Amino acid sequence: MLVISSSDLINEFTLYANKAVDEKETMIVQRSNGKNLVVMSMDKFNEIQKQIFLANEAAK
Repeated sequence: MLVISSSDLINEFTLYANKAVDEKETMIVQRSNGKNLVVMSMDKFNEIQKQIFLANEAAK
């Protein structure tokens, strides 16, 4: 997992977008106002959503 600044994400968007998609990298984007966010590929997001769904189904 990478930690990057919001300005780095803006300045190097293609680089970080490719890391997310091609290398399945997850990034925490630190913002100056403290309202951080996470960047990941849609595939990785869907995988996490599926795991949550399956865990919830198993708990029933």
